[in-house]
Amino acid sequence: MINIMIVDDESIFREYLKTTIDWAGYGFQITSEGRNGVDALEQAALHPPDIALVDINMPFMDGIELSEKLFERYPNIRIVLITGHSEFEYARKAIRLGVEDYILKPFTKEELLLTMLKLRQQIEVEQQEKTTAISQQVILKERLLHQLISKDYSTSREETVRQFNELNLPTYTGLFQAACIEIDHLDQKWNEISEKLLWKFAVTNVLGEIIGIRGQHLMFTDPDGRIVSLLEFEDEEAIREFDLDDYGKLCQLIKKHLKFTITIGVGSVQRGYKGIYSSYMEALVSLQNKFNMGNDRSIEYAKYREAFSGQGFYPAEMNERLLSFMRSGESVKVEAQIREIFRYLRDQRMSVDHIYMICMNVISLCLSFVTEAGYDVEDIYGTSFSPFNELKRHESMVETEAWMKRLYGLALDYAGSHKMTKARKNAMAAKEYIDGHYSDPELGVERIAGHIYINSSYLRSIFKKEWGTTVSDYITHVRLQKAKELIATGRSKLSDISEQVGYKDAGYFSKTFKKHFGITPSEYENSR
Repeated sequence: MINIMIVDDESIFREYLKTTIDWAGYGFQITSEGRNGVDALEQAALHPPDIALVDINMPFMDGIELSEKLFERYPNIRIVLITGHSEFEYARKAIRLGVEDYILKPFTKEELLLTMLKLRQQIEVEQQEKTTAISQQVILKERLLHQLISKDYSTSREETVRQFNELNLPTYTGLFQAACIEIDHLDQKWNEISEKLLWKFAVTNVLGEIIGIRGQHLMFTDPDGRIVSLLEFEDEEAIREFDLDDYGKLCQLIKKHLKFTITIGVGSVQRGYKGIYSSYMEALVSLQNKFNMGNDRSIEYAKYREAFSGQGFYPAEMNERLLSFMRSGESVKVEAQIREIFRYLRDQRMSVDHIYMICMNVISLCLSFVTEAGYDVEDIYGTSFSPFNELKRHESMVETEAWMKRLYGLALDYAGSHKMTKARKNAMAAKEYIDGHYSDPELGVERIAGHIYINSSYLRSIFKKEWGTTVSDYITHVRLQKAKELIATGRSKLSDISEQVGYKDAGYFSKTFKKHFGITPSEYENSR
């Protein structure tokens, strides 16, 4: 049985997690639970868990700090964070720390179960590998190499040399270069673990045949299952003699003879055993760039670190236009806007982490539209839909863009196939009237309600329900967005623009603009 610890400061939620799944039926047992991070550490000491389900927001010690301490004490523990949309940045930080996954509230029983079954499979694979007849020397070698690519490696050079000698590994000048290799679309091509291991073994064999080096060449898999190629050069001359094109040749040979593709990230040469981690991390960063550049290639860190290091500004107007097109049901414009968003991301040449963050924001926009329209996300995308996991499954910008278009298309198709209620028609009519009459300084709830022949109180109710905002706030939003457009043209005075968007008092217009955007109209004009 796999041991689970539940950590949440709400007893009701802990009880829900304990009872929502037949844990024993799936090979799990809940051995402990904690009311907060401090309590959880005490419980873990008594009943060491294999998996911890941890809430982010807790008193005394939050989920991020608890995760760090659990990893320090139990390196093999799997941690799943339970979080809300507003805590997305914390969840990203936790994943960089080593948290296995996170689940967004509210989540379904099926989503939780799928995550747990994935972790169970990982744990079972590890247990199986531990019981196989692998020689002690191979185990020690893998352990040493894993330590060398860990940021926490602190062993002295003398001790490292001693360990290398015990494992019959020659030691030279301590000039190292790491490369990370991934089989593209590995999980989509093969389901069986044995098949995946077989093809990784084949790639490793070919790599060993074609890499020529004066020094030693170590090959192993990192904790995430990537193939790592670690070169140690005899001297500076050996570095100059080494041909980095060998990694490119490996890509060509694998594609030609094994009929699948691989992508390789190559770090720079670093001095000393502690430099191995730096070169390894550079290789990982290079490998991530296949999302931007495409796979089936060798990517050298030294060549691409500047080209893809941007953290470009992402204009909110793109999301505003996308949501506007969604609300009006304009599928062609929605697809064109998504295309524009991804064109912008490519042109800005942002880091992969930044692109993921923006993509999650665009996904959240779609889900917000579904919720605001009164529909159920599960009815459209299924009970097992997990946005972040779906996003991470795509290995390129092209794949992600196509998936995003399908995501939005499904929402629009679903909305189009359901009849519009009378209340929604009235809310639509009110919105259209505001869009056409925002320049009228007397525009208000009473005038709009009179135009569409309904009670003003009823209008307030249906408008808030349909659009997620009040009538007054939407009028302000439309006026200020139009004001921004007029300011950007530079053809009108601010006092004239104030009147054109429905404000009699230019001072009140300026205060409202600053409250909405954080800067005054004149500051915005200067920034343009």
